[in-house]
Amino acid sequence: MKKNLKEITVHKFKNSDKLTPFAPEWKYIIIDAFMNNVDCKRLSKFLLDKEKEILNIPIENNLISDGETGLGYDSTTSRHKVYNVLNFKDKEISKIEENIKSIHELYLKELNINLPKELYVQCWVNIMRKNQQIKEHTHGTNSESYLGGHITIQSEKTFTHYINTNLSKGVDPLYDFPIANKIGNITLFKQIMPHYTDTHLGNSERITIAFDLSPFKKPLPWKKIYGY
Repeated sequence: MKKNLKEITVHKFKNSDKLTPFAPEWKYIIIDAFMNNVDCKRLSKFLLDKEKEILNIPIENNLISDGETGLGYDSTTSRHKVYNVLNFKDKEISKIEENIKSIHELYLKELNINLPKELYVQCWVNIMRKNQQIKEHTHGTNSESYLGGHITIQSEKTFTHYINTNLSKGVDPLYDFPIANKIGNITLFKQIMPHYTDTHLGNSERITIAFDLSPFKKPLPWKKIYGY
């Protein structure tokens, strides 16, 4: 367990006993933890100051995408394919990278899975204003799908909701599982898991850092964070 992560919560989800060979079978976890070494107030200012720079990054029309979040093409999210937050030079950003590695190690240890030989990360910032909402979306559904996550830097009373598509909406209470967006918390989950946020009703910006991880070699702006 890494010392920089505290208040670690492992949410476990598993199918009930199968009574037929065709009943659904699934097992997964979501890990949520507090990063006690990151100055989120300082980092929120740094990221807000970077917003204009990110929006001015040259980008081809076919690369602009808000990832079906509904935040639109004038958001920092829409440039997520052409920049990486972890390449920004700031002491808090370097701490973010270490926390991502720490929670990844915890996640695999919880499932008794060996660490991959290499790990790559793509990381971007979501900046939301009053009455904006991140719509239901996934981070990956193909054969290379791995793990995704997000970090709450600044927020006022919002939740991220994780959808268990193995269950029935409106019938099973665990179909929609909300986790509070506490400042300083980092959450890791399967990329294939749909998720969305509450509508942001605060007067200050809601700022989160989202990321995807992959054990496969990736092009820029993905960053290699370790390799054995």
